[in-house]
Amino acid sequence: MFKAAVGQSEDPSAKDAVAEIVDQLHESFGDIQPQAGILFCSLDFDYAYIVSAIRQAYPGIELAGCTTDGEFASVYGFSGDSVVLMAFASDTVEMRAGAGKGTSRRGKDAGRDAALSALTALKKRKGEERFAVILSDPLNAGVSEVNQGIGEELGENFPMIGAASAAHSKQRTTYQFCKDEILTDSIVMLLFAGPVSFSFGVQGGHAPMGGKEKVTSSKKNVLYKIGDEPALKYFQRYIGDQYTLFMNYCLAIYEEGRKGFYVRSAPFCDPETGTVTLNGVISEGAYVQIGTADKNSCIDSCSNSIQMALDSYPGSKPAAALHFSCAGRKMILGSQVVQETETVRKYLGDLPFCGYYAYGEFCPLEKGSRSLFHGTTFVTLLIGE
Repeated sequence: MFKAAVGQSEDPSAKDAVAEIVDQLHESFGDIQPQAGILFCSLDFDYAYIVSAIRQAYPGIELAGCTTDGEFASVYGFSGDSVVLMAFASDTVEMRAGAGKGTSRRGKDAGRDAALSALTALKKRKGEERFAVILSDPLNAGVSEVNQGIGEELGENFPMIGAASAAHSKQRTTYQFCKDEILTDSIVMLLFAGPVSFSFGVQGGHAPMGGKEKVTSSKKNVLYKIGDEPALKYFQRYIGDQYTLFMNYCLAIYEEGRKGFYVRSAPFCDPETGTVTLNGVISEGAYVQIGTADKNSCIDSCSNSIQMALDSYPGSKPAAALHFSCAGRKMILGSQVVQETETVRKYLGDLPFCGYYAYGEFCPLEKGSRSLFHGTTFVTLLIGE
């Protein structure tokens, strides 16, 4: 048996919000006790109380979660300020939470700690690890190598799907939750082991503006040269020289041997050196294509992500869906941000789902490849027996 259900509350009282969520979950689970849960919570709530109250309602629940820049779920749809809990119950699948601290200073080691703490907690399904949901602090998330640290323990191409935590108004401090701990500058994960089916879909919001050109000089996430010109000149060739922050402009990254592309945003540039700093690592020899994320490309990529996951799902019908969308997409969509939730409903019907707006996303581009950090991207994860 594998069952999932979602609770969501917009009640400003943390106590009443938890009570509402527990009532909603009870309607779905009855007397079945959930084994694990994933919590998304607005920073405006008393999240410490919420974590504690959920653990009191469900003693021993393996809880992983984070703060967000907006949530959406199958209960009330999109909300700028809500609490969402997706809970899982199973007598065959084992789920364990783990955490690693200090991602900005010791990213790879923090990822390794998170994986080890979840792995060592496995009791019945050790050696049957299938995938993990990961939620990381956003500071240096794309260059911290937390995913590589997890990969060193679980396998380089082990499927890791998730996102960076977030907060409203681009606040720098965000929080992660693991069991009964409130953390920051950390990575948390929920590891699934045993007979569980899953699939994922990932698509960046990217409307091309030019052709593909080769990265000829880069270091980690700093672009020095594209083709024969400084990286900044490449951007200015398409969007003019009056911009120092590129906001809606992004790069599609194409790597040899990799299917499709992933998206990097470009939050910083240095006019003196001509460099452009991306939100994640880029390799020399990759090809880039400048583009813009607009409302149409955001909705199209949401649809493509869901369809990709549905097409590759190995079971008969999933039990639940998780979604991770970039906070930049929320900004671009504005009042039309509800269209992403409506698109999810259109494709998934009455399937329980939830998601949040994040400061970057994690997902492989295809089955059997390593997980990457993305920007301006919509990620879908389907889970079931």
